[in-house]
Formats: sequence, structure tokens, C-alpha cells
Amino acid sequence: MEYVNRNKCRSFKQTLSGGTTALLDQICSEVIIVNRTGADVLIYDSGYADPANGFLLADLESTTFRGLTNTNQVSAAGTGDIYYRSQFFSNTPSQ
Repeated sequence: MEYVNRNKCRSFKQTLSGGTTALLDQICSEVIIVNRTGADVLIYDSGYADPANGFLLADLESTTFRGLTNTNQVSAAGTGDIYYRSQFFSNTPSQ
């Protein structure tokens, strides 16, 4: 049987303009986020956009969020550019 790589990774740059902004729509099981805004950013998941549930991501730091089905389940609050990459749980599922 021919190997089929279903792991469709994509990279994005998204500009935050204040408030809370959902990441763009991309199917995945994890997303790596890099903060290049020049300031701290709060990251939220699963619709919990309350500062008490935010993940503080300092400028020039990165983190990985797992357990997703789409990047739009994650949102960010701040101003400036963030970069992120969607992927499938650090592996290559095959069929």
C-alpha cells in the first residue's frame, strides 16, 4: 500500500489589533505559537476568554497547545504580530 501523509502542516503570521482574536481556521491537533509583538500576549483556548484562564506568552517566547481539532479553538489578546504553525501531534499519521 502506498504511504499517504495526512499531516498537512501550515504556517501563519497573524496581526493582533487589540481585543481577543481567534487564530485562522486550520485543521490540526496542535499549534505552536511564537510571540513577536514586542509585549506579552494572553492566549485562550476552548472559548475561555477570561484573563483568569489565559496563558501568558511573553515576547520572543513560544509554546505548543495540544488537544485541538482546529487552530480557531485558540485565540490571542494583544497587539502586534504572532506566528504559528499547525500540525498533527508531532507525528505523521498515515493511511
